[in-house]
Amino acid sequence: MPRMLPDWLPGPYLLIGTGLALGAVLAVVAVRTSQVESRQTETEPVDPAVAADAPRRLAEALKIRTITQRDPAKLDSAAFRDFYRHVAQAFPTVHTALDTTHVNGLSRLYTWRGSDPSLAPIVLMAHVDVVPIEDASAWTHPPFGGRIADGYVWGRGALDDKASALGILEAIEALLNRGVTPRRTVHVALGHDEEVGGARGGRALSERITAGNASPALVVDEGGAIARGALPGLTDPLAVVGVAGKGFLSVALTADGPGGHSSVPPSRTSIEELNEALTRLRANPLPSRLTGVAGTMFDYLAPEVTLPMRTMLANRWLTTPILRAVLNRRPATRAAIRTTTVPTRLDAGVKDNVIPTEARAVVNFRILPSQSVGEVVAHVRRVLDGLSVQVEPIRSTSPPSVSAIDTPAFRMMQRTIGQVTADSVVVAPYLLPGRTDSGYYADDSDAVYRFVPYQLGPDDRSRIHGANERIAVDDYRTVVQFYTQLIRNADRLPATRTSGAEPGG
Repeated sequence: MPRMLPDWLPGPYLLIGTGLALGAVLAVVAVRTSQVESRQTETEPVDPAVAADAPRRLAEALKIRTITQRDPAKLDSAAFRDFYRHVAQAFPTVHTALDTTHVNGLSRLYTWRGSDPSLAPIVLMAHVDVVPIEDASAWTHPPFGGRIADGYVWGRGALDDKASALGILEAIEALLNRGVTPRRTVHVALGHDEEVGGARGGRALSERITAGNASPALVVDEGGAIARGALPGLTDPLAVVGVAGKGFLSVALTADGPGGHSSVPPSRTSIEELNEALTRLRANPLPSRLTGVAGTMFDYLAPEVTLPMRTMLANRWLTTPILRAVLNRRPATRAAIRTTTVPTRLDAGVKDNVIPTEARAVVNFRILPSQSVGEVVAHVRRVLDGLSVQVEPIRSTSPPSVSAIDTPAFRMMQRTIGQVTADSVVVAPYLLPGRTDSGYYADDSDAVYRFVPYQLGPDDRSRIHGANERIAVDDYRTVVQFYTQLIRNADRLPATRTSGAEPGG
């Protein structure tokens, strides 16, 4: 009598088919992994000279309290004028040779005329305003002391963003003193209100530069930096160049409820209704996406990592669920693949024993380029359906356009970074989790890049807008070298022509 197999065991043809399918999948994985090719640009190091006292000039600039204010009437205008007096004294050749334009009083546009005015210009951006200090006692050195100690320049603005402003001017001062004249016009746009949206500074500067439909060949602003240990399997330092920023949306949520004395509470208060709304939004974020800029970043990283991680990055058609789970574990990587949701303000109640009739919160969203402000508002209303909560968008900025990557301009950025960094560095595009004034150029140029070559360690992110902001002296020298080499290399870009007249001086 033949031996009978249990009904739940697969038949031989199913086993053979499963084995063949698995073998085919493994073959595809192996082929795709073996076919990844490096997208890095071959470079040879250069060493543009940097003045020995450059860090001291930065330190002096950090002493000046150019603190931002949302209300222009509350700005300490004298501090900003002191800052510009300092740079005029520190860089006398710049202020003699370049045209200087005052924009809305406290922003500055410096224009270095190129030898060929028909070529599209480049724009080097920075902002000179800084955020307020919450607790000066938490600082190792005074936030406006401008100290150089332990190999660092300390002070508010050292990373965000006076190192860029001073670094650009240092580079141009040195090039002028060597008798250099660029072929392309170089605009230096220093904004005074980036930290509060840049409406009177960054936006006004961009409107002046792009007047007459002028399209810059390159725009470089703050944003990305250099990190070590950023990704498992990547042993080299990683320089991330922001090719896009996120949109911005703040939504006010208002819950109403019965008031009264706290000794006789109702079954549900306005605070509890608001709390449920916030809990729902945090528990139901918009979906993460590994396409777009994130996908391109993985394409750049795949050839540079060790085999296990290379296999995962090269086969995202198969590994996306695993990658998504891994990236969602860390705040920095989670922000790179999804529209983020976070409550930032709460307001309810006036007295310990009085139940408030109204509770209000503000929730902030940073929006992926593939999504819109309208989509996010619709998502909020859908998640909060059924709750007695009013939803009111109060401030928003749409995500800027994504800049081109497979272009001479991006490869020039790669080459410049490689030339001025001491170590072998991997350069990859990435999505800036916030926004900068560079967004004002996104409709006028497809080469808007956000990067400054200082190194950010694990504890350095909290220094930006936090206590003990500082930049390594060696990193600041690299910043100056970067802008020096960038101006030189920009002259080698293809001869794109400007379609509008340059702004007057």
